[in-house]
Amino acid sequence: MNKCIFLGKLTHQPAVEIDQDTGTPMLVFELEIEEFRRDKVGNKKRTLTLLQFEAWDTAALTIEKYACEGDLMSVESSARSSYVDGQEYDFTYFRVTSFKILS
Repeated sequence: MNKCIFLGKLTHQPAVEIDQDTGTPMLVFELEIEEFRRDKVGNKKRTLTLLQFEAWDTAALTIEKYACEGDLMSVESSARSSYVDGQEYDFTYFRVTSFKILS
């Protein structure tokens, strides 16, 4: 099973592009995921992680229309590896399967 769920803030205003190969609307966006943990002494530490997502077709158009930079989003996705010319790169992105814009 390849299912990932994230909650984070949209880092930039989304803008749809048209995929040149398929003519399908595509949106690449980034979420800032905030996590709090306690260190060995018990002090609360904040960690930020930036993750890249890819949405296609109506999901891409809907996110562009209704989401704004700084909005909180819940995103369900699957992890994918980036390939160029059949060679796998050390880069993972997340393909959106469903989402909710929370603010």
